Amino acid sequence: TAGNSTGLFRSDDVDLQTAVDTGSGYKLKDAVAGEWLKYTVNLQSGGTYTISARVASEGTGGTFHIEVNGVDKTGPIAIPNTGGWQMWHTVTKSGVALSAGEQIIRLVLDTNGTTGLTGNFNWIAVQ
Repeated sequence: TAGNSTGLFRSDDVDLQTAVDTGSGYKLKDAVAGEWLKYTVNLQSGGTYTISARVASEGTGGTFHIEVNGVDKTGPIAIPNTGGWQMWHTVTKSGVALSAGEQIIRLVLDTNGTTGLTGNFNWIAVQ
């Protein structure tokens, strides 16, 4: 969607809001299917990793997936009803094979849930 509705932290088309979660910071809010976020990471070694995402939603049905260098590495991951937009839950996908070196990771929002949104995201981690 056009603009950052809250005007927090950055001025591009990413809607951010202060996160009420461990570690504070900002969360992605009002995320809808078709949107995505891209990150660049540098892995010191190749191997099998677990990818985690911290999510929140007032309803069920939203899904997303994680791409690495343009390849879907997780398949659809469901965002559960966490009971509120600031009530957080960590979802994980284990057994993700990744190579050493620079990797382009995209969090891709696939489907909207019962609220008309995919969900809120606080962070993603590759471990």
